[in-house]
Amino acid sequence: MFNKEEEIKKDEINTIFGQQTEFDGKLKTKGSIRIEGKITGTIDADGDVFVGESGTVSSNIEARKVVIAGKVDGNVTANEKLEILQTGTLKGDIKAKKLVIEEGAQFIGKSEPLENKGKEIKADKKSENKVEKSSKN
Repeated sequence: MFNKEEEIKKDEINTIFGQQTEFDGKLKTKGSIRIEGKITGTIDADGDVFVGESGTVSSNIEARKVVIAGKVDGNVTANEKLEILQTGTLKGDIKAKKLVIEEGAQFIGKSEPLENKGKEIKADKKSENKVEKSSKN
């Protein structure tokens, strides 16, 4: 039973950090987590991260989908979607394919679409090449 590698469902919450829970360090999971307590460090999830109303996160988050109903102080990368609910607060920069910010939510930072990142880098390199070529003439 314990030797079998079970298929992890990314849509289901596998781990819950309750209101009385505090964690400091690097958190990596293949599943999804719900945070109602306090997390400090980094969060890297293949699934989803849900920060509940009582949740306080002081770390960078990278996940498939991130939903913020509590407080997050750190940068967030959502490979699919980021939602900041009415009760949510995010102080940090965002990289996401889809972004939803409800009325009443607080967001302090800058946002960047995730799918355009590679295109901007290529454009910058082309511009640098043109400058180098014209300066040699």
